[in-house]
Amino acid sequence: MQANLSAPTSLRSAYRDRVRLLATLLLPAVALGALLRVLLYSQFHDDAFRTGHLLGALAMGVVYDLVAWPLALTPVWLALALLRCGWLGRPMVRVPLLAAAIAGLVFHSAAEYYFFEEFNARYNHIALDYLLFPREVFVNIWDSYNVPAVLGAAVGLAALLAWPIHRATRTLQFGPLGFRWRALWLVLVGLATLAGLGAWLPDSISQNRITNEVAHNGLGQLWRAFWTAHLDFEAYYHTLPTAEARRRAAQVLGFPEPSQSNLEAPAGAFRQQRRFAPAVPDAGYDVVVILEESFGSEFIGVLGHPERRTSPGFDRWSREGLLLTNLTATGNRTVRGMEGVLCSFPPLPGDSVVKRDHSDHVASLARVMQQKGAETAFFYGGFGIFDSMKSFMTRNGYQEFVEQPDYPKDAFRTIWGVADEWVLGKMLERQKQARQQGKRYCYTALTVSNHKPYYIPRGRIQELTEKPSRSNAVAYADWALADYLDKARAAGLLEHTVVLAVGDHGARVYGAEEIPTPSYRIPALFLHPDPKWRGQRLERLCSQVDLLPTLLSLAGIEFEAPFFGRDLLGLPDAGGRAFVQHNRSVGMLTDEALVILGLQKRIYYYTRSGRGSDAFHRVAEGKVTADLRELAKDVTSVFQTAYELYTNEQFQLLDLAPPAGAGASPARPPNAR
Repeated sequence: MQANLSAPTSLRSAYRDRVRLLATLLLPAVALGALLRVLLYSQFHDDAFRTGHLLGALAMGVVYDLVAWPLALTPVWLALALLRCGWLGRPMVRVPLLAAAIAGLVFHSAAEYYFFEEFNARYNHIALDYLLFPREVFVNIWDSYNVPAVLGAAVGLAALLAWPIHRATRTLQFGPLGFRWRALWLVLVGLATLAGLGAWLPDSISQNRITNEVAHNGLGQLWRAFWTAHLDFEAYYHTLPTAEARRRAAQVLGFPEPSQSNLEAPAGAFRQQRRFAPAVPDAGYDVVVILEESFGSEFIGVLGHPERRTSPGFDRWSREGLLLTNLTATGNRTVRGMEGVLCSFPPLPGDSVVKRDHSDHVASLARVMQQKGAETAFFYGGFGIFDSMKSFMTRNGYQEFVEQPDYPKDAFRTIWGVADEWVLGKMLERQKQARQQGKRYCYTALTVSNHKPYYIPRGRIQELTEKPSRSNAVAYADWALADYLDKARAAGLLEHTVVLAVGDHGARVYGAEEIPTPSYRIPALFLHPDPKWRGQRLERLCSQVDLLPTLLSLAGIEFEAPFFGRDLLGLPDAGGRAFVQHNRSVGMLTDEALVILGLQKRIYYYTRSGRGSDAFHRVAEGKVTADLRELAKDVTSVFQTAYELYTNEQFQLLDLAPPAGAGASPARPPNAR
């Protein structure tokens, strides 16, 4: 025994047992990773079960694991270098620690499974965002899943493995390390850590997105999400010469042809503005936008899903206005819906502009309406600190942000905030006050009830399932929306208000494409005082970025702005497009194609038979047509120009100051209708 504890005389004797200890942790991690991949692929593959896909995911998964897990174990490596760790030679200490570590690995694997079940992906930007708000997330997890059972199973499995762990590690000894060996160990750990952080393994091993996600390591994907939150678009994505990108983007988006001097302007001096002419005269209409959490088209009866029985209110009200039947969300996060609907801005790779660092003077609905003399306010059921909502809104035109503490103490609450009826009810009260005071207003509400754990107030709807469920939550959200609209009409508010009710994103992501656009389809309904808009349907493929120009057009607002969307009124059904994003990929969907820009300047091409088809076919590089390559240039130009305008703080209204007499023009007498 003493010989084993003497000072080491070789590299092998210095580190042998320390490396064996790490292997004791690494091998179960890799084994659990393989088991998890089999389970994920078996449960969530989106087409026929392909053994080759699973085997490819398993093989590449080992590579991902052997990079990610040693990196995650860096603190353990450092402890073994800096501390003598003689106490690890005692079975009463070593075995419980290793068993606890394995219990943690099992619990982590269960968490990855449930995340994949919800988002059809490994940890990504959603998981990264959630880590910033542990209270909401962990309470949501506790309410939504049987955490004690999962934790108990993990501890029980670790206890069963305690004896095998003891047998495998009983000969480990941890002798003293001199300064020379400690220094060498630290250098080796540092080099290994840098190599792991810098390793950029293939992000794609298959043309099938689900197979790629199954192959990945969750912790590795979390690191990718952190690393790519603010990527330099020009460094990592396909680009065009600057002048060509500016000119082509103007053509694609319907902007006037840029002048030669503007095309050649240095970064920070280039502007892209156009004048939007309204479809109706300016009658001083008020404006209301309701962003419905996770309100996907798959739940909407009038959009082809009456069997769900989750949208009787929306279906009824759809006959009262202009219904968009082929609207695609820009992403699968609320902040994506916000930037698309409220700012008419396409989704850059990484973070939304709601969370980025050049967002102090972004062009927005609230800024336009504030310049027209309207009072602006944002109503949210949760806390404004979540996803930096309050900070962004109050810096970009919203004079007031109403959040959870502003609602009655007896309001029904979940961890995400007060229930929808209280949010919409608060906004309704403010509308009535503004009407009585003769103020023009522009209000926006964001609902929260359609979110796990799906708790809703009792007695509002005939619940579709006995236990809390997505179906019940959607049905409640639908009821609350219809209840608000019924009360607004009874109060006479709809006689002078243009309303937009729209989903912020779909309920969940599913599909094989790099950006699975079928799951991005959402409903939108415009309500207008003029009866000529009642019962109208707009079939054109469109994007959330198109909603703001269309809303202001219906409100009679003429303005100049850099908005990327188009006024949909009067456009033909054919020829639409939608800008989309998923994780680190961005792209554009058309009636016949989907072109995606990925990291490392990759471009992916898909085709489909027409606007009504959800069957996309990946086009091999050798079969890409000239038309698809031109479309790729169009996509590149839009996102490259959006990135340039945003990062140089040129995505702004030309006149940032409110007009003189703001709040009084155009004026209405109190109670005017």
